[in-house]
Amino acid sequence: NELAARGASAEFLVRSGARPRRFASLTPFPVREFDIEELHWRIHRKIYMDRIDVLQLEYFSMGQYGGAYRRIATVLFEHDVYFQSVARLLPELNGAWSKARAALEYMRALRYELRLLSRFDRVQFCTRENADYVAGFLPSVAARADWSLRSGIDVSRYRFTAGSREPFTMLFVGSFRHQPNLQALHWLIERVLPRVLAERPQARLIVVGSEPPPAHSFPTPTGSVELLGYVEDIREPLGRYAVFVCPIRSGSGVRVKLLEAFASGIPVVSTRLGAEGLAGQDGEICVLADDADSFARGILRIFDAPDGALAMAERARRLVEERHDAAALTRRLLASYREVARTKRG
Repeated sequence: NELAARGASAEFLVRSGARPRRFASLTPFPVREFDIEELHWRIHRKIYMDRIDVLQLEYFSMGQYGGAYRRIATVLFEHDVYFQSVARLLPELNGAWSKARAALEYMRALRYELRLLSRFDRVQFCTRENADYVAGFLPSVAARADWSLRSGIDVSRYRFTAGSREPFTMLFVGSFRHQPNLQALHWLIERVLPRVLAERPQARLIVVGSEPPPAHSFPTPTGSVELLGYVEDIREPLGRYAVFVCPIRSGSGVRVKLLEAFASGIPVVSTRLGAEGLAGQDGEICVLADDADSFARGILRIFDAPDGALAMAERARRLVEERHDAAALTRRLLASYREVARTKRG
């Protein structure tokens, strides 16, 4: 296991599943889902046995494990600001019952997440925009926020592939337990793909990611869509297909899959929300499009103008090398840990 090889120690446990859904509960569902008694015990044992200096927790649903320690620094990485994500999802939902459930979850999340963040010594965000958004609700978080330490990849592991890509192919990547990915895929297949096929009938969409929806759930003829499911090494499809599509319409934070695409040299078409924190100008490092017509036109433009697409992909690779390479980020992260530990211990 790669994680075990890189760490001083690694422990694994099987998650038994979410606690029962209680409509009247004040606790957001992801928090109940990851409330595991054995994990509470293991964290405290590790702190006691190994004299831990910093407790780093990932995702807001794991923030419940950050105790009120006098001498141990606690840090939470908000990969995805949950109450912001739920708020962005609300306009995309259909049906009064779905909207009512999501509105209730938003109120739970807003109450819980803001209280949670006030307890941590440092809070890491994917982008400055995420940090500023939360500070608008919780001003005290601004003095404890970091937004340039965690959104990175090991760029050296990704080979920049300029040519030899399969023509008229589109690649979508995502885990489909994550609602924004599932929602984005349906929008792509139902709204964008028919427009692409009208101009390029031979075009194909390749979908990579765990737990994909069944092919019969889409109205578009399935001959143009390939659901590959989980793949062992994402670098293979990133180096093979012609256009990377990121039609994300809800959620928050930086999409690591976009960093991987930029590093691999595959031209990208994304919504502005999907490229949040990475791209602000259409055509600079990726095509930006928010409606189905312009998204389809962006894909067709890359199909038809490979030289311009290559230049855009080269700029994207340079951006990842300069701002999101894990080696530089890790050095800054280590300095941050040392500083917060010194501050906590006076």
